[in-house]
Amino acid sequence: MIPNIHHYTDANGTKITIEKETSDYLPDYLFETYSENDIIIHKKTYINGELSNISFYAYSEADIDRLVHAENGTVSITFMYHQNTYKVTENLTYIDHLLTDKRITVEDANTNIICYKKYEPKDGLLTCVLTDKSYYKDNVNIYDFEYYPDGSCFMITSVQTYQEDIFAWDIGTDATNFTWNGFEYYQNAEPLIPEK
Repeated sequence: MIPNIHHYTDANGTKITIEKETSDYLPDYLFETYSENDIIIHKKTYINGELSNISFYAYSEADIDRLVHAENGTVSITFMYHQNTYKVTENLTYIDHLLTDKRITVEDANTNIICYKKYEPKDGLLTCVLTDKSYYKDNVNIYDFEYYPDGSCFMITSVQTYQEDIFAWDIGTDATNFTWNGFEYYQNAEPLIPEK
């Protein structure tokens, strides 16, 4: 079955109408979304009127496997699932059927991104090269957490208070009042999703 085009959006996510006669007046960034039964099948990204990327959507590991083996060359896949009250989105890039790039975001129930992980090939393996976590209180970003490659916390940025950043090695000393009590999820890069 051929999917139906449901809508076009600009870079701000605003739905727009495209007529063939007005195609000379397209926004710099345009997203064309194909859906079937209100489920996104794939999105095409246009930059300055030129097709830049097609991202396929997967809703199971079987979908990922099917897409990787059905397409040749570079394949971008967005895999979304829910765990507990969290939405996890994995953006995967395959080149000639090999996973070469992986980015994961975890959103809380209020759509705040509480974790971002980036993986890249290193010594033949896909390795996590960046983890950032964010703590929100009442939908306001209070702290951003950065991690060493070994997964231990390096720095805590106080987003709302100027110059009150905390180095993790100062926790438990007179240099800061911050403790890990209530922030256990943020103490290390793992787990990806809070256990509570």
